[in-house]
Amino acid sequence: MRFAGQAAIVTGAGRGMGRAVAMGLAAEGARVVVAEVDDAAGREAVAAITAANGQAMSVTADISRVDDVRSLFRRTIRELGTVDILVNNAGIGIPKPLLDYTEADWDTQLGVNLKGMFFATQEAARVMIPKRQGKIVNFASTAAFVSSSTPETAYDISKGGVRQLTVSAAAELAPHHINVNAVAPGTIMTELTLRVLDTPEKMERAAAKIPMGRLGTPQDMVGPVLFLCSGEADYITGHTLVVDGGWLLF
Repeated sequence: MRFAGQAAIVTGAGRGMGRAVAMGLAAEGARVVVAEVDDAAGREAVAAITAANGQAMSVTADISRVDDVRSLFRRTIRELGTVDILVNNAGIGIPKPLLDYTEADWDTQLGVNLKGMFFATQEAARVMIPKRQGKIVNFASTAAFVSSSTPETAYDISKGGVRQLTVSAAAELAPHHINVNAVAPGTIMTELTLRVLDTPEKMERAAAKIPMGRLGTPQDMVGPVLFLCSGEADYITGHTLVVDGGWLLF
């Protein structure tokens, strides 16, 4: 039980990769806070965790709203006493050509993917610095390294920002023994991805570009994230771990 007694917040944990990670942390003994803008999805995730004999609670929060982020941390500390692990998973994609993007699109895209992550990291650091320990794992993307195959420049910018946030926060927080790392998923079968790969032909073409010959699943992200949250990764910080089946090799 690598995380026995530890308190972990996972944002966007109602479905997909966030839910898989939340369940993985709970299975290893963590008390998990499922932070989710969709209240019903959050409660369903908690039910699944408790059915598997894990400990979890749901907090409804829109990560793009700083007041919600701060309320999330206040509630966690009130209920669990501390925060040992933060997994910044919440993210959205608004795939539009650059010329069609509106200011509202931009604010929404960056608000969830980058602004929310920044302020969640800030709140986690406030708790972790006095303890001189903590683990923060951010969800970036292969889009932090290369352009997405579909027109979504703003999404790519947001994920590039996540990669840099990881580097800069890691440098600032390392003297306090807080590790900040990221994972960069490739093409993972989530609701977000399946809205783009909406036909068998599109899925087949996407899989053909991956050297390992298949799309990823949310479960593929659990091991990498839990490793970065664990004591096994105590000497790793500022790193973005790519989990893409080899897609970036070509």
